[in-house]
Amino acid sequence: PAQAQEMTPADIVGVYQGFVSSSGAYWEITTTFKIDEAGQLVGSYIYDENGGSYMGELSRIRLTDDRKIVTIWSEALGSGVLEAEFSEGFSAFTGLWSGLEDDDAVYPWVGKRLE
Repeated sequence: PAQAQEMTPADIVGVYQGFVSSSGAYWEITTTFKIDEAGQLVGSYIYDENGGSYMGELSRIRLTDDRKIVTIWSEALGSGVLEAEFSEGFSAFTGLWSGLEDDDAVYPWVGKRLE
């Protein structure tokens, strides 16, 4: 069988438009991954909820299995973990986020790459 292509940070660099579930509803979210000056993969996101705009950072991004990442999200309202899996070709991801205070509950966070 063909070897699975090793994912590199460069594969997921880009801007993804999608939805995140929060407070019992779905909100539009834009998730961005980039390589910073130190060569580290970092991320950020912005979403609108109930008329307010919220921004956050994605840090300590780890590439795990094939096309999967684990990262820490943090914003003014809290922090937690996002686990996401990218499609073949890295055109989209589907993820689940959880809050640090609320380990058992997970919520969808998805994005599709903007061309």
